[in-house]
Amino acid sequence: MKDFIKKELDKQTQSQFKKLALAEILQHLILQSLYKQNAFKYLTFTGGTALRLLYNTGRFSEDLDFSLTKKEDIKLTELISKTQKDLLLSGIEFKPHTKDNKIVFKSDFRFPNILKEFNLAPKPEQNLTIKFEVDRNPPKGGVKEIMLIATPVSYSVSIFNLPSLFATKLHAVFYRSHLKGRDYYDLMWYLGKQVKPNLKLLNNAKKQTHIDDEDFTEKNLKKRLIKRLDSIDFKKAKSDVERLIINREELDFLKVDSLKSLLRAY
Repeated sequence: MKDFIKKELDKQTQSQFKKLALAEILQHLILQSLYKQNAFKYLTFTGGTALRLLYNTGRFSEDLDFSLTKKEDIKLTELISKTQKDLLLSGIEFKPHTKDNKIVFKSDFRFPNILKEFNLAPKPEQNLTIKFEVDRNPPKGGVKEIMLIATPVSYSVSIFNLPSLFATKLHAVFYRSHLKGRDYYDLMWYLGKQVKPNLKLLNNAKKQTHIDDEDFTEKNLKKRLIKRLDSIDFKKAKSDVERLIINREELDFLKVDSLKSLLRAY
């Protein structure tokens, strides 16, 4: 497995992305282990990493986010333990640091030696960390589909479709408490692809966090997005996300005028 990882890393010619490329390979291996455990009977893959791994967007992503979409007594700690054993059989060690609560299950997968093994650690003690989160009470209305991954390893995964993924991203755009540039990069991607959001899911998510706000409709969404974009510090947003962007030229379009231009054609 280590030789396989090295060959995959050698495909990444830009040295500043080697660590992120390594994390991405590990994400695939974790998802493959979950598939082998039949975890996607209960879990649905979501978030920016789902968009990156399954639709090959132009930015790296660091977290693995899931929704518990089948209400079963799934033991997430056991799932992680089996994943840990699977990777260890391939010579890859990680230690989970778990924080479990009623709504969101969180675990940091810390890989203590792998950066050093691939000469990617400025300090020998530096860990590579992948965050693993499961929302036990996701909003209703998401539409699921099964997608097959063939490279760098093979597995299938339950994922929300693009309109549903877009709805969850719009909820972040409107209601995230702090600025994340990746939200606006992803927004640019969705608008460029002319994806129409799952408004039912967006409104159900809104009701969980901001019940008093008016519902989103086809008529008011564009106007509300323009108002939101006018409030964003895009210089700060660009600075936040630039280390994750593969094609640096795309950063030139991460600005309010470009996003409004995409909205005009939307």
